[in-house]
Amino acid sequence: MINHDLIEELAELLHVESEESRRILNAFFSAMVTELLAKRKLSVKGLGSFSVSHVPLQKKSNASGTTYTPPFNRLKYDRKVSGADDTARIAALRLLTSPGEVKPIARAFATAFSRAFQQEREIRIKGLGSFSIDNGAYGFLPERSLEELLNREYQNLEEVVLPLNDKHLGRKESKKFPYAIPLSVLLGVLLLVAYFYYGNPEALVSIPSSVYRESRLKPVVRQAAVIVQKSPAGTVYSKELSGNGVADSLILEKGEYTIVLETFRMEQTALKEIDRLCAQEIVAYVWPGSLDGVKYFRLMTGRFSNRDKARDSLKGMSKKIAGSAYIQQVLKKGVVYGAKGL
Repeated sequence: MINHDLIEELAELLHVESEESRRILNAFFSAMVTELLAKRKLSVKGLGSFSVSHVPLQKKSNASGTTYTPPFNRLKYDRKVSGADDTARIAALRLLTSPGEVKPIARAFATAFSRAFQQEREIRIKGLGSFSIDNGAYGFLPERSLEELLNREYQNLEEVVLPLNDKHLGRKESKKFPYAIPLSVLLGVLLLVAYFYYGNPEALVSIPSSVYRESRLKPVVRQAAVIVQKSPAGTVYSKELSGNGVADSLILEKGEYTIVLETFRMEQTALKEIDRLCAQEIVAYVWPGSLDGVKYFRLMTGRFSNRDKARDSLKGMSKKIAGSAYIQQVLKKGVVYGAKGL
């Protein structure tokens, strides 16, 4: 029988029948679990102290990549009583005993629990855990059901591993992380980065202008600029022309505006896409950028003195092209390049 020795010992200390002793003990153990879940800490003389500690999101990096471990709540146990003994208070609130019975019950519990510890007897507390000998040592082992209750708000979160360089992900191996993001903006950003690494490197990604710091665009000074016909109004190119008569590079001045058509993870994919846009009479250039060491390549077209002119040009594009396009202000002077690459 579970806790048989403890029940008989309590019956003797409280001068009650075994059945009544069992009822009192089970009611007290149930009250312990309820109190711990509500207060997140509990001290019982003879048993020790229980507390719930929060372990925040953890980030570990090594040569192969970065691992993000979601936050969780951990149950801690200490053989010593921390702070005031809660036995009498729990007995008074949960066992519906009279004030005169509280102190004798608390003393009986402390005596019975202490003897069980000294003799290293098994004590099983349903919903909390058990005290027993494990691997040659007597101690406390929490129930899995209690740990699940303590971490119910994190039950859908799993460990995320971001490799430093994964070159083997193809279109058929594209993955998305189906994680709920109820915790914080930080966790949302981490999942976005996870998708960015695991996603199809050839797929198009629409990235809002507010996400990236455009000041990371490396400026390059080239030759003087000239106007080229059959291009968006106000667009200025360098003198170098490609085989089809379109300048190979475009100078962007700080404060001007341009239209970002699409964004790619790989430069070669962005360069190939230029030919498709050229067939639709859209002159596009590769505008590189980076965020926290992650490189990306935007396809942009046009150079405009203000946002209204860029908006008018965007409205004139087909819906298929303009669907994922957005207007971006240039934060630092630089040169972007065409089909020849950088």
